[in-house]
Amino acid sequence: MTTRWGVLATGNIAHKLARAVVASDTSELVAVGSRTQAAADDFAQQYGLSAAGAHGTYDALLEDPNVDVVYVSTPHPMHAEWTIKALEAGKAVLCEKPMGVNHPEVMAMVETAAFHQRFLMEAFMYRTHPQTAKAVELIRDGAIGEVRQMNMSFGFASPFNPESRLHANELAGGGIMDVGCYPVSMARLVAGEEPDAVVGFGRLSPMGVDAWACALLNFPSGAIARVSTAVQLGLDNAAEVFGAGGSIRIASPWMGSRPDGSWSFELNRGGKRETIAGKTKPLYVHEVDAVAQALDDGSLESRYMDWEDSLGNVRVLDLWRREAGVRFDFEKPERCTVPVHGRPLGVRRNAIPNGAVAGVGKPVSRLVMGCDNQPDILHASVMWDSYFEYGGNTFDTAHIYGGGRMEQLLGTWMANRGVRDDVVVIGKGAHTPANFPDRVGPQLDVTLERLGTDYIDLYFLHRDNTEVPVGEWIDVLNAERSAGRIRAFGGSNWSLSRVRAANAYAVAAGSTPFAAVSNNFSLARMVDPVWAGCIASSTAEWRAWLEAEQLALFPWSSQARGFFTDRFDAIRAASGRGADGRFFNQPSDAELERCWFADDNFERRARAVELADERGVEPINVALAYVLNQPFPCFALFGPRVLAETRSSLAALDVSLTGDERRWLNLETNSR
Repeated sequence: MTTRWGVLATGNIAHKLARAVVASDTSELVAVGSRTQAAADDFAQQYGLSAAGAHGTYDALLEDPNVDVVYVSTPHPMHAEWTIKALEAGKAVLCEKPMGVNHPEVMAMVETAAFHQRFLMEAFMYRTHPQTAKAVELIRDGAIGEVRQMNMSFGFASPFNPESRLHANELAGGGIMDVGCYPVSMARLVAGEEPDAVVGFGRLSPMGVDAWACALLNFPSGAIARVSTAVQLGLDNAAEVFGAGGSIRIASPWMGSRPDGSWSFELNRGGKRETIAGKTKPLYVHEVDAVAQALDDGSLESRYMDWEDSLGNVRVLDLWRREAGVRFDFEKPERCTVPVHGRPLGVRRNAIPNGAVAGVGKPVSRLVMGCDNQPDILHASVMWDSYFEYGGNTFDTAHIYGGGRMEQLLGTWMANRGVRDDVVVIGKGAHTPANFPDRVGPQLDVTLERLGTDYIDLYFLHRDNTEVPVGEWIDVLNAERSAGRIRAFGGSNWSLSRVRAANAYAVAAGSTPFAAVSNNFSLARMVDPVWAGCIASSTAEWRAWLEAEQLALFPWSSQARGFFTDRFDAIRAASGRGADGRFFNQPSDAELERCWFADDNFERRARAVELADERGVEPINVALAYVLNQPFPCFALFGPRVLAETRSSLAALDVSLTGDERRWLNLETNSR
């Protein structure tokens, strides 16, 4: 089947791709989209397109029913917006490199492709060339032995012009983004793994972008790569790979063939030099044909450059830029005012249901976004935008998270999006060792300032202090509620006896009692507290009381911190049992083992796996559904690190469990 192409934007690189489409036997150029009709008409005339295929706006191109795949060739900062819009319009996308300006952008692009089940590929054309395939084949077959060092560069000298795309900060200029991404991608391809350390340097221009830069990539296997780039310095633009038994030098790794289609590189093995050569069609035609083949095969990803590859590459570029001191002005917190797709934030998918909590006065999402693990405002914004667009409106943070950084990020995001009145903010304070009533007010002062708000919707005491009478806690929380600084409150990691006593005191005093509790609750029993002072509400006594009182529970570690994922199997397979009956592995794995590994939990997991197989979902979805299907109000906290984890968690919302199934999963009965 002939693949019909539309080109979005009409810069120099767009012409290269257009010529390749015209020259390809698999594809046809049918449309172009530009910012002006005149530019679109001129482009269309050059390539023999009909007037109907010349669109004076990008949106019009995306609406063209004759287009199967869109090539996004805008300047770097516009890649994410128009790739996402094209995918949402039902088009496959080939996006010019770098796919996005940073990892959060690429993550959003990949997630959109996954959600809409559309093909997406980053346009590293050299990856599709036979020369690249042959070099990698030789390396994988051991022609040069174990890879130990790589030298790769891509750079050129261009006159400094602050308005040029190559030098402008506002257009994500500089060598790292424009061509440094090539040697990074080649080094990762050769190594076959992601680097575990990146050290970078760069000489910045007056615009704050890198004029020339270099980085060292260290790989877990022991290989080291030196990658270099420049936009104001000519480099040799070669790729050299040195192994224990030889080397490979590719003089032209990025452009592939010579004008006549011939290509060659040098192989040195066993002290003997060879020339590996071939002849093939033009470079960009290979790329066009690769996309067409993937679409014919029904693939969503390219075997030459899949989604994880693009995500891995941009992670390295982010680290390199950070090391070199390159920061684009549009990445500053105050500039992150709209989602990466360029539209105002709004609910678009209505996937997350709501419930009610006494005193809050707003709908509360049944899935609560944990805000304890965001590295910066770019990543946080993409994560929280996605959650909000799925219908989520409830965010859990705390005075101590990230030393206050998480509250600041959440406050910045709410201000940038203008959504404070639309969201429920859960705050926590008075954590050990500061868990005394007289610390609530001062900590709340700081929390409100960080968040940029004058009230918290639901406030939890982060830890209990059993030496403090419950009445003192109730009195201070009621005082803050009366002052309008909190709407509702409760206790996190409080025992059942203390919660009962606190609420009994409140009723007797005519005060407001706890509206909620935030303890651990999951299908897996917490064998050992995750952190000191942690308390679970999973016992039969707790569950019966919550059902009778209909008090809201906001459980943390609701999915048992990975116990129901494949990570569990990997730990058991890699570790085996030691003489003392325990498993041994990485520190993070040790925590999983310490807190959740027990025979009764293994059986719960086995039953979750069985039910998941029957329902066509993942075991972790069954585990989360167990939490959400309790006979009392339950609002599960979850802490996705990437967008794919958010989407995978949402599958639990479609899993309904009967009371018998809940009891069976929890080992209370042997039948369901």
